[in-house]
Amino acid sequence: MAGRVKLDAREHLRENKESWSRKNSQVRGPRVELRIPARLKKEPLLEAVWEIRFDAVKAPVADLLPGILYKTFAGKFSSVTRLPFADLLAVAFEHDPNLRYAPKIRLEVGNQAVQIGEHMVSLNCRRPYSGWAQFYRDITELAKVVQETGLIERLERFSLKYIDLIESERPVGLSLLNIELDLGGHHLTTEPLQLRTELRENTLTHIIQVISPAQVLLHGQGEPLEGVLEDVDSIRSMEQGESWDVLFQTLDEVHFACKRMFFTMLRPETIESLEPECEGLHVYETVT
Repeated sequence: MAGRVKLDAREHLRENKESWSRKNSQVRGPRVELRIPARLKKEPLLEAVWEIRFDAVKAPVADLLPGILYKTFAGKFSSVTRLPFADLLAVAFEHDPNLRYAPKIRLEVGNQAVQIGEHMVSLNCRRPYSGWAQFYRDITELAKVVQETGLIERLERFSLKYIDLIESERPVGLSLLNIELDLGGHHLTTEPLQLRTELRENTLTHIIQVISPAQVLLHGQGEPLEGVLEDVDSIRSMEQGESWDVLFQTLDEVHFACKRMFFTMLRPETIESLEPECEGLHVYETVT
């Protein structure tokens, strides 16, 4: 049985805005223009997640860090929740790879949550999204506090994940996305689908997941939303000798790469249906 997956977005990736523009100024051949919107009036984003993974030192991070954050951000968090793995001993997280990066404690405020495990910290922002400028400030504020505790010996990686639902009336299908999928001689369009792939881009790995059709029930809503779920997780692994400085210096670049991947996965008519507000024009080479 033969299968073919074509992700046109793969050919559009480069390290950041500036390097991309420099490289494409010398590209010859057919090109298409794709605008990267500053924002969408019809926001498809369900959740944005920033996460760091690390090796700990001195003491269990999940035991100490929640109290430090609660004290540092006095009066900010409205609730503290012990998650299902909270009662396991720290040694279990060292020897079971399935548990190593599992969160144990969640601190919540409004539509944001900080999750803490023995080898991870994340900041989650649910809909309504505050926008990148504010999310960036929240991330760097949290990261600096975690850095200053001295509990982390070495950063392994950091990542930005954006989970979006492109709403659609039935039949929900892949026509919303820049994807062509043939499997065993069958061209898939509206068939139920779950797709996961990894795309490399210099120091980044983008994990792309697509679920069609998908239903999402948001808090406070009686009826679920339906459409195509697109999950883009952009991971920046740390090389030997790299640490917090690299995180702060490349955070904005990783965000742009993640954002660019999301939009290059959408067909132009899908982007238009989300009512984009564009702030710049970036030229991309056509995939042939």
